[in-house]
Amino acid sequence: MHTILVVEDVDEISANMSAALKGRGHRVEHASNAEQAIKMAEENRPAMILTDLDLPTFDNLMNLVRGHADLKNMLVAIIDINDPPVSDKTVNILCDFQALDDLIESSQSK
Repeated sequence: MHTILVVEDVDEISANMSAALKGRGHRVEHASNAEQAIKMAEENRPAMILTDLDLPTFDNLMNLVRGHADLKNMLVAIIDINDPPVSDKTVNILCDFQALDDLIESSQSK
């Protein structure tokens, strides 16, 4: 079981992500904006931050994560079957929750 920090400002989407992740055996934490996410990540060190491109504070989130000495190598992912273009190449675009599990497992074994 891994801890996933879901950063999502829409409650319904956050609840759906949480249910899917919990169903896969993960522990889930929630943040609704970049600042809250960074504080929670500092305190709890999740295996991954899962967010979406439509998050109003997405760019700020990425800047804060990549500029943080202890979080700069943290996995950040988006689940989107359309493979959207993302300017930050450190963001992992995943097609489904199995890809999320695979990414976490591969990063943990390094």
